[in-house]
Amino acid sequence: MAGSRSTKLETEKRVFTIQGWIISGVPDYLILKNCEQQFDVKRRQAKNLLKKAYESWHKEEESSIAQKRALRIAELKQDARSLKESYKGTPQGLAVINRIKKEINKLEGLYPDRVTVLKGDKESPLILTNSTDSEEREKRIAQLVAKALKK
Repeated sequence: MAGSRSTKLETEKRVFTIQGWIISGVPDYLILKNCEQQFDVKRRQAKNLLKKAYESWHKEEESSIAQKRALRIAELKQDARSLKESYKGTPQGLAVINRIKKEINKLEGLYPDRVTVLKGDKESPLILTNSTDSEEREKRIAQLVAKALKK
């Protein structure tokens, strides 16, 4: 296929494959080498494909927090699946899997928010929650400020 242009669909498939390699933690120089061997392209074209893979992620960086969270969860699940079978059964392997699961649970919001009580007024202490939802936090802060201004 050297010397002929690839279709847009073929280029997108190649970029997707390269993104998978990036997620798996393959170094860039090995990605370039794999591109040359698998896709039968020159080094210059392999660099262009790698650049496109990174650029498409930069576009996604502007996406919402929910999409970023979903991408990170998928990456963590892939990390758990890619552990060596011989390592999975060991105590260290189980500890790694548990840490990955715990991180996934944090990202999914399965743990309750931490609550901090700042005592100042005995009747109505200031209560802060560490929530990931910034809109909810802003509303709560506005309520507390309004309450403080009334006094």
